[in-house]
Amino acid sequence: MKKLLLLLFILAGLLTSAYFIYPFALRSVFLIRGTAEITFELAEKAAKPNTMFFLVARNEGGVPVAVKKIINPVFPLDFQMIPSDLIMPDILTKKVYLEAFINSHGKLGIFKNGDLKGSIKSPLFIFSKNNRIIIDTPAK
Repeated sequence: MKKLLLLLFILAGLLTSAYFIYPFALRSVFLIRGTAEITFELAEKAAKPNTMFFLVARNEGGVPVAVKKIINPVFPLDFQMIPSDLIMPDILTKKVYLEAFINSHGKLGIFKNGDLKGSIKSPLFIFSKNNRIIIDTPAK
Protein backbone atom coordinates (compact mmCIF):
# COMPACT_ATOMS: atom_id res chain seq x y z
CA MET A 1 0.00 0.00 0.00
CA LYS A 2 2.82 2.39 0.85
CA LYS A 3 4.59 1.63 -2.44
CA LEU A 4 1.43 2.34 -4.43
CA LEU A 5 0.89 5.62 -2.60
CA LEU A 6 4.53 6.62 -3.18
CA LEU A 7 4.24 5.70 -6.87
CA LEU A 8 1.06 7.80 -7.23
CA PHE A 9 2.75 10.72 -5.45
CA ILE A 10 5.76 10.54 -7.81
CA LEU A 11 3.50 10.30 -10.85
CA ALA A 12 1.51 13.34 -9.72
CA GLY A 13 4.75 15.27 -9.23
CA LEU A 14 5.97 14.36 -12.73
CA LEU A 15 2.69 15.38 -14.34
CA THR A 16 2.64 18.68 -12.45
CA SER A 17 6.23 19.50 -13.39
CA ALA A 18 5.57 18.57 -17.05
CA TYR A 19 2.58 20.92 -17.06
CA PHE A 20 4.73 23.84 -15.92
CA ILE A 21 7.84 22.96 -17.95
CA TYR A 22 6.02 22.46 -21.30
CA PRO A 23 5.57 26.21 -22.12
CA PHE A 24 9.18 26.92 -21.16
CA ALA A 25 10.38 24.05 -23.38
CA LEU A 26 8.39 25.40 -26.35
CA ARG A 27 9.91 28.88 -25.92
CA SER A 28 13.45 27.57 -25.64
CA VAL A 29 13.32 25.55 -28.90
CA PHE A 30 11.54 28.21 -30.99
CA LEU A 31 13.51 28.59 -34.22
CA ILE A 32 12.06 29.14 -37.68
CA ARG A 33 14.43 29.63 -40.61
CA GLY A 34 13.79 30.12 -44.26
CA THR A 35 13.80 32.38 -47.28
CA ALA A 36 11.35 35.10 -48.23
CA GLU A 37 10.91 35.74 -51.94
CA ILE A 38 8.80 38.17 -53.93
CA THR A 39 7.17 37.79 -57.31
CA PHE A 40 8.77 39.59 -60.22
CA GLU A 41 5.72 41.82 -60.73
CA LEU A 42 5.84 43.13 -57.14
CA ALA A 43 9.62 43.43 -56.75
CA GLU A 44 9.69 47.10 -57.79
CA LYS A 45 7.23 48.08 -55.03
CA ALA A 46 9.39 46.39 -52.39
CA ALA A 47 12.56 48.14 -53.56
CA LYS A 48 11.46 51.60 -52.41
CA PRO A 49 13.44 53.31 -49.60
CA ASN A 50 12.20 52.86 -46.01
CA THR A 51 10.26 49.73 -46.86
CA MET A 52 9.56 47.47 -43.92
CA PHE A 53 9.29 43.69 -43.99
CA PHE A 54 7.33 42.06 -41.19
CA LEU A 55 7.33 38.33 -40.58
CA VAL A 56 4.52 37.22 -38.26
CA ALA A 57 4.10 33.81 -36.63
CA ARG A 58 0.56 33.04 -35.46
CA ASN A 59 -0.36 30.21 -33.11
CA GLU A 60 -2.92 27.57 -34.05
CA GLY A 61 -5.69 29.87 -32.81
CA GLY A 62 -4.58 32.70 -35.13
CA VAL A 63 -3.07 34.94 -32.44
CA PRO A 64 0.31 36.55 -33.30
CA VAL A 65 3.03 35.15 -31.04
CA ALA A 66 6.22 36.36 -32.77
CA VAL A 67 7.17 39.27 -35.04
CA LYS A 68 10.39 39.94 -36.96
CA LYS A 69 10.93 43.38 -38.55
CA ILE A 70 13.51 44.14 -41.23
CA ILE A 71 13.97 47.61 -42.71
CA ASN A 72 14.87 47.91 -46.43
CA PRO A 73 14.80 44.19 -47.24
CA VAL A 74 16.68 42.79 -50.22
CA PHE A 75 15.11 39.72 -51.84
CA PRO A 76 15.59 36.82 -51.67
CA LEU A 77 15.83 37.37 -47.94
CA ASP A 78 17.08 34.72 -45.52
CA PHE A 79 15.27 35.01 -42.20
CA GLN A 80 15.47 33.49 -38.76
CA MET A 81 12.95 33.84 -35.95
CA ILE A 82 14.34 33.08 -32.49
CA PRO A 83 12.97 33.26 -28.91
CA SER A 84 13.76 37.00 -28.67
CA ASP A 85 11.23 37.61 -31.49
CA LEU A 86 8.40 36.18 -29.36
CA ILE A 87 5.88 38.82 -28.27
CA MET A 88 3.44 36.45 -26.52
CA PRO A 89 5.48 33.40 -25.49
CA ASP A 90 2.87 32.10 -23.05
CA ILE A 91 0.42 31.22 -25.83
CA LEU A 92 2.95 29.66 -28.20
CA THR A 93 1.79 26.35 -29.66
CA LYS A 94 3.92 23.62 -31.21
CA LYS A 95 2.72 24.61 -34.71
CA VAL A 96 2.50 28.13 -36.14
CA TYR A 97 1.34 29.82 -39.33
CA LEU A 98 3.74 32.21 -41.04
CA GLU A 99 2.80 35.45 -42.81
CA ALA A 100 4.90 38.18 -44.40
CA PHE A 101 3.95 41.82 -44.94
CA ILE A 102 5.74 44.62 -46.78
CA ASN A 103 4.76 48.25 -46.36
CA SER A 104 6.21 51.75 -46.20
CA HIS A 105 4.06 53.12 -43.34
CA GLY A 106 5.53 50.79 -40.68
CA LYS A 107 2.19 49.80 -39.13
CA LEU A 108 1.45 46.15 -38.73
CA GLY A 109 -2.17 45.06 -38.96
CA ILE A 110 -3.21 47.84 -41.35
CA PHE A 111 -3.28 46.68 -44.97
CA LYS A 112 -3.28 49.82 -47.12
CA ASN A 113 -3.08 50.39 -50.85
CA GLY A 114 0.47 49.60 -52.00
CA ASP A 115 1.16 47.05 -49.25
CA LEU A 116 2.15 43.48 -50.08
CA LYS A 117 1.71 40.18 -48.30
CA GLY A 118 2.31 36.47 -48.54
CA SER A 119 1.88 33.42 -46.35
CA ILE A 120 2.60 29.75 -45.90
CA LYS A 121 -0.77 28.01 -45.81
CA SER A 122 0.25 24.88 -43.93
CA PRO A 123 1.32 25.03 -40.26
CA LEU A 124 5.01 24.80 -39.37
CA PHE A 125 6.57 23.20 -36.32
CA ILE A 126 8.21 25.76 -34.05
CA PHE A 127 11.57 24.22 -34.86
CA SER A 128 11.68 24.18 -38.64
CA LYS A 129 14.21 25.06 -41.31
CA ASN A 130 14.20 25.52 -45.09
CA ASN A 131 10.84 27.29 -45.16
CA ARG A 132 9.94 29.35 -48.22
CA ILE A 133 7.46 32.20 -48.12
CA ILE A 134 6.49 34.09 -51.28
CA ILE A 135 5.12 37.63 -51.19
CA ASP A 136 2.57 37.53 -53.99
CA THR A 137 -0.53 39.50 -52.93
CA PRO A 138 -0.86 43.29 -53.35
CA ALA A 139 -3.41 45.36 -51.43
CA LYS A 140 -6.19 46.73 -53.59
